[in-house]
Amino acid sequence: MQGTLQKRKCGYNWKRIGYADARFSTVIILVSLSVIIYLASWAYREIPDTEWRWANFVAIYVVAAILYMNVGVWLHEQLHCLAFRGTTYEKRTHITYYRKYLLMLSGYYRVDGAVSYWIMRRVLLGPLILSIGLLIMGWLGNYILPGWWLPVSMTIAVAGLVDMTHDFYMYLQIRLIGEKGKYWDTGKELEVVWKE
Repeated sequence: MQGTLQKRKCGYNWKRIGYADARFSTVIILVSLSVIIYLASWAYREIPDTEWRWANFVAIYVVAAILYMNVGVWLHEQLHCLAFRGTTYEKRTHITYYRKYLLMLSGYYRVDGAVSYWIMRRVLLGPLILSIGLLIMGWLGNYILPGWWLPVSMTIAVAGLVDMTHDFYMYLQIRLIGEKGKYWDTGKELEVVWKE
């Protein structure tokens, strides 16, 4: 399901929040794509100007993409569930991984039972740690690694933010409800119940 669906039942408000709608996704993708194009051109300029420059550039980005589509996706789901560690929800959390294509890992988490707003908020924003970590690694590595390291790390960080499109959408939707609601996360949709 895309977007939201809201109803009123027996004096309670009920809302289902699905994947980001087309308008929200398009804005995130267009902004991210323009940033990625800029970063890729920066990385290309940093690669030594030899006859292998183009091949080196493609190889660097192919390796970076494969790493993110496997390790990055795995970490993304683990960081979602980091907010459940040490809480009563920890044993009710399940992560499912599967391969969409040979080199592409995909996955989702779900939690059984109702979750509070503050936990749900941390769960949805948890993967920001990955993008921030990649920026820090890029900045630190810039002092000892080749010049293309920083723009490539920043590119992967932006890809991590694109991967969070639906998380950002869901977060913006639950912010409007806040602590009034109880949240059920099925892995693909959020369901919220609250009373005005």
